[in-house]
Amino acid sequence: MPSMEFKRTVQFCAYLTICFINMVHSSVEDLTLEPGHFQKFGAGRPSKELPSNDGFLDPKTFFEQYAIESKPVLFKGAIKESPAFKLWTDKYFLDLEIPAEERVSIETKKKENRTQPTVDMNFQDFVRIYNSTDRYMVNPVPPVLSSDVQVPFSIQCEQVYTKHLVENIMWFSSGGTSSVVHTDSVDNINCLYRGQKELVFVDPKLYGEKVDFDHPEGSYCGVDVDKVDYTKYPGLAEVEFYHTTMNAGDCLFIPFKWIHQVRSYGSNLAVNIWWDFHKNRDVDLEKCNKEVDNTLTFKDIIFNGFGEMFSNAKAIKDHFCELTMRDKKMDFEKLAKVLFGMEGLGEIIAKPGTSSEELKSRLQIVFNVFDVNRNGIMEHAEVLEATDAMWQTVTDSMSQLEELTDQYMAELDEQEDRRMEEAEEWTTREEL
Repeated sequence: MPSMEFKRTVQFCAYLTICFINMVHSSVEDLTLEPGHFQKFGAGRPSKELPSNDGFLDPKTFFEQYAIESKPVLFKGAIKESPAFKLWTDKYFLDLEIPAEERVSIETKKKENRTQPTVDMNFQDFVRIYNSTDRYMVNPVPPVLSSDVQVPFSIQCEQVYTKHLVENIMWFSSGGTSSVVHTDSVDNINCLYRGQKELVFVDPKLYGEKVDFDHPEGSYCGVDVDKVDYTKYPGLAEVEFYHTTMNAGDCLFIPFKWIHQVRSYGSNLAVNIWWDFHKNRDVDLEKCNKEVDNTLTFKDIIFNGFGEMFSNAKAIKDHFCELTMRDKKMDFEKLAKVLFGMEGLGEIIAKPGTSSEELKSRLQIVFNVFDVNRNGIMEHAEVLEATDAMWQTVTDSMSQLEELTDQYMAELDEQEDRRMEEAEEWTTREEL
């Protein structure tokens, strides 16, 4: 017969086991009690401030310490002497001579969800109404303003501003905007000419897998940034944040793939400049400017567009590795929608029997390169194990896809123009 002491020991062990199980069980269910639950993105968790510098760093220092190392940095007061900072008032914009047919793209809601409609309108019409509406301009700097925007000293390398730049965007609103949690496939310097911005960052190397990018087609997370729900996005209860505040005159380097979310306050106007991260190590830093050239503006530089990145083997490889890491069941239909958008062309390519068979067959070549075991899924391991020859096939196919996409979209535009002309002719005949 077991002794009484033995029985008590067994009972105590059982008690400890039950306590442990309850503790584990409660920790799973108690995410709602974690700091930051149902608060805005970036609240409640451990956080750090981003490093900062008074003004721009010289190109050599910037590339060696931040761009190549993929580390963000705030440049305080870097553009306070620039023409745009001194000139850009609403009155200045309204006094410009701008052709009526020149349009800019306007978002219709200040809280970004990437499904909201956009409209095109005349820039000066936007300036007249933005303060009394939720309209938000997200468009490249209008050509008439390009000579006002100086090229940031930190990227004043001829190799960069003639070959590596991708695009610029002017962000203009009455404030109160908030972005989704997202990443960019490029490096970015954002300069603030009016208002204030708050940014929250997550280091992708440390916590990238904790942020659920449930919208891979746009490289963003669908979490409500005003009310983060840890039960839907449990990984966010474990991350560490970086916080920074931009004031008018500041610029901020946002590195490739750094996870971030942005809020703006007050009449808000910013311009960012994007360039190809994958070419940073190719820059001959000894040939970059040693002193700032204040005459170098947007009218003097070349933006090559995102299409050029279709032919960049490093960028393509990074993109496919990331896609398959985040989505373990990447089939052909998903790939089409991720590369070409959930709506529009992506939907067209994904459907059988459409008029885009040439596009579809070229994308199928890309998919088949990675689907080595022919199970209909592009797996992360297959992408990682792809040979140089396989990557060359993919790079060539992606370049051809870009050309085919441009042709196809041009054809769609022509068809739409013809439909509109026919509709106008029919309306005219009806009136007669």
